[in-house]
Amino acid sequence: MKPLYVSIVYVLLSTWASAQQPEEALPDMQESMLEEAAAATDMVPEDDTQWQRLSIYARRKLSLNTADEAALQSLGLLHPLQINSFLAYRQLMGKLVSIYELQAIPGFDQELIRQLLPYVAVGNDLAPHYTLRDYMRNGEHSLLLRYSRQLERAKGYLKKEAAAPHYLGSPDKLLLRYRYSFPQYASWGITMKKDAGEQFFKGAQRAGFDFYSAHLFIRNYRKIKALALGDFTVNMGQGLVNWQAHATGKSAAVMNMKREGEVLRPYSATGEFNFFRGIGITVQQKAWQLTGFLSHRQLDGNLLPPDSLWKEGHISSIIMGGYHRAANELAHQNTVQQLSGGGNLQYNGNRWKVGTNVIYHHLSLPLQKKQAPYNQFEFSGQEAGSASIDYAGYWKNVHFFGETAMSYNGHMATVNGILTSISPRVDMALLYRNYHPAYQAMYSNAFGDGYKAANESGVYIAATVNITPQLKVNVYADLFRFPWQKFKISTPSDGQQHLLLFTYSPSKRLMASIRYRAESGAANIPTADTARLMKIVMPVTKRNIRCQLQVAPGQEITLQSRLEINYYRTLYGKQTGWMAYQQVRYKPKKVPVSITCRLTAFSTTSYDSRIYTIESSVLYDYALSQLYGKGWQYNTTVKWRVRKGLSCWVRIQQVFYADTASIGSGWDQINGHKKSVVQLQVQQLF
Repeated sequence: MKPLYVSIVYVLLSTWASAQQPEEALPDMQESMLEEAAAATDMVPEDDTQWQRLSIYARRKLSLNTADEAALQSLGLLHPLQINSFLAYRQLMGKLVSIYELQAIPGFDQELIRQLLPYVAVGNDLAPHYTLRDYMRNGEHSLLLRYSRQLERAKGYLKKEAAAPHYLGSPDKLLLRYRYSFPQYASWGITMKKDAGEQFFKGAQRAGFDFYSAHLFIRNYRKIKALALGDFTVNMGQGLVNWQAHATGKSAAVMNMKREGEVLRPYSATGEFNFFRGIGITVQQKAWQLTGFLSHRQLDGNLLPPDSLWKEGHISSIIMGGYHRAANELAHQNTVQQLSGGGNLQYNGNRWKVGTNVIYHHLSLPLQKKQAPYNQFEFSGQEAGSASIDYAGYWKNVHFFGETAMSYNGHMATVNGILTSISPRVDMALLYRNYHPAYQAMYSNAFGDGYKAANESGVYIAATVNITPQLKVNVYADLFRFPWQKFKISTPSDGQQHLLLFTYSPSKRLMASIRYRAESGAANIPTADTARLMKIVMPVTKRNIRCQLQVAPGQEITLQSRLEINYYRTLYGKQTGWMAYQQVRYKPKKVPVSITCRLTAFSTTSYDSRIYTIESSVLYDYALSQLYGKGWQYNTTVKWRVRKGLSCWVRIQQVFYADTASIGSGWDQINGHKKSVVQLQVQQLF
């Protein structure tokens, strides 16, 4: 632990100073999207790149008078109709002289403007012309150190008689990240992470941290639109071929279903799988834009020894979690090499663009999963790849977009959508997708109900209606079908999802919302007949109601309340769950401290009626809680702005369960009825 203590002392005693403003919390829209994504995939996102970008914009605001389409997309808060509406307004009326002019732009309601205000500014700006030297000197440096620990010892850390603990390292979780950022122009940095249970400067991790990531990224330098060295993500089209940056699916932001952004992006997140490592470049000549990239990575895989069929051995799965805590996990580390390459050619017209995308992967060992009916169409072998054509454009007040792809095995996938404003108060969206069961793409992330672009067809319809300037309604309906079996669904099936959200914002100090979400689908019936080849499939319905109120009675206090109810029904009966919390945020004017406290009560009759919620936490940490059973949870987060540029956080969270003798399962099981987590974080800006 000595390197940790030295780092903390070094940061706390540093004399660096800067004139930066405090960081902003994650916007409400982004929180809602993350909760929806977690509920759909049972996974907590690890990509905080977008949050980092917004935090930088909070200190170095994006100039609305010089921002182009790509810069506006980088906010992640505007859909294409709003971006087009803003650019058309600026072209017609000239540069904005006041931030209040946003109220005059069609499609910009009070809630959207409230979300934008922390990150944008206006003025009589001139388009900047920076030299390469400016790229190196005009940005911001940040150094972040985070320490986390679960206080109760899980089963994997306990000695059993003479046997050593299953987990080889300590329960401490560490993150150290340095980054230099000059928005829209330059970024470089290094990220180091140790997960709980992994060794640190000993054993299998004598180099210290288990995960290291570094990048150098240059944008908008002469004809070079982007240059990536080290770790980066590739994001093409609508995600059929490749999309590695975080992308949300169905959510309360019903119009934000299109994939948008640059093809190459720097990677500085903590996830250990979803990125490339190598070199990438985008060059632009007038309306043409060409991107190429090459990557070589070591991946974790379940390695099986040679046999009569596989003389050099093979892997039965690629492991994405990045955990190397125990001997069996270390045996999977870096067992397979992945070589990836590809590119994008794009032509940008006046109000439209078209592009072609191609990608190829080669594995050092063949991949052959354990055969099951639901996965017989999934990728196997050593070579994979896909190619596609994507497009986007405007016709009057209609925005259309889409992508059609073919994978290495000759099967197709397509997604096409339309967004339109049918009146100043009503926006609508329509999206159709059709993904063949045998379509294969290793890093696909297209819109859909499943976690990958395969074995799905569906139609998504959505609308946003501004009934009054204070009252808005968001609604969507998604009808989908799976033409082949899925995991835990042993027949072709179909389903549908619906969402209705009312948001009332009479002032900047008060916002109330009511959300209703319904879903129907299918699932296998649990049976004792393990020899049954075809499982019995039953219908499943889910219902969710959420009521939320946020009020600021004064300039120093903000209150947030939520009540949420879940229903889960099968042929065996109904499972229910509810959750209620009260949150208080206190930020005095004269003291550089803010305190956020939340008390949560929850009760669910089963895991199927579980509820997801994002907790207040330290900067860049998605503290997403999955609540099931019966109990209470509280957390307290304190932020202290020691001086300009230097901030510290302390967070404590505890959950108490009723009528239970243990929490969790497997090696993460805790004996007892409570679970406690403490986090410490320091960030220095200079």
